[in-house]
Amino acid sequence: MINSIIKFITGKEIILCDKHRQIEPLAKNSSNKKNYYFFDIGLIWRYIPFKTSDKKKHKIMYFILSCIQPKYIISMNWQTQRESLYKVWTAKRNNSKFIVIQHGVYVGGTVTDVPHKYTKCDIFLTWGPYFTTEFSKFNSLKKVEVFNFGNSIYNNFNRDNYKYKSTRTNKILILPTALDAKNILYVNVLIKKLQELKFEVFVKEHGKQGVEKDRNGLLKYPNIEAVTKITGQLYSILQNNDYDFIIADHSSSLLDAIFFKNKVLYCDPNNKSNGYTTQYSKYLANVFLDNYSLKYKNYFEDLLNISNQEALLAEMISTGNNELDNKFHSN
Repeated sequence: MINSIIKFITGKEIILCDKHRQIEPLAKNSSNKKNYYFFDIGLIWRYIPFKTSDKKKHKIMYFILSCIQPKYIISMNWQTQRESLYKVWTAKRNNSKFIVIQHGVYVGGTVTDVPHKYTKCDIFLTWGPYFTTEFSKFNSLKKVEVFNFGNSIYNNFNRDNYKYKSTRTNKILILPTALDAKNILYVNVLIKKLQELKFEVFVKEHGKQGVEKDRNGLLKYPNIEAVTKITGQLYSILQNNDYDFIIADHSSSLLDAIFFKNKVLYCDPNNKSNGYTTQYSKYLANVFLDNYSLKYKNYFEDLLNISNQEALLAEMISTGNNELDNKFHSN
């Protein structure tokens, strides 16, 4: 088929992949580019002239995959009908694998939904040892290989080039997930308190904040008011290390901040129980559980714990090189 012909002529093989920020570093990796051609599988789906719900669309894609015979199909998901088709197709082909790469930390590292726990792929590439252990446990009876691959975006950075700041600026950055009408009230109280303590507060809103609407045309996630908002690429912002500390909830933004050696506080209105309820809370105190409206300025600074946040990062994130090496090759 097409992949065999391409391999015979060029020595390279075909990879079909989703266009996604976690997959892009693999496609741009110099070692991978020597061995593979990467093609956007979404373009193929787009040009099949049937609706996604139409079975003919999936039958045509199955036929196209059989013609191409890609070495790997790479996605960041196994939940939809598309990914189910990939798994069915590779199950009958020993020389092809369906790979899923982790693209988030679920809820502070805790996988809460059953569909997310049980893999539907041949290979799952995790961000670090904690996730490798968890998903290996969840899928112990399945024929799936779970590899500690590292975060593909972090893998492109040398963390030794960054250091924790020792000076103070009185600037605070808040990185919330999309906040509904209830949870935004808690964040507004926090912002008001920080401002009373003479901190200069900045917020980088989630992409859905103030944008996404419900069926009635009302905002699902209201705008955050009375605060300075910043925009731009998060990794660039975090590398500048301009803030005394960063406040985040259960999203991966908290790990992003730690990776680039920013001091962090964990404040999660969705984690309403004392004790270890998310992987983050195993290492970091949840500021939300205290009545921070009554606290003094040093309260927030005293909660900072670089040793604990480094331990959290070490358990959840490994350093990798983004190479699709021999350990993924079929026999």
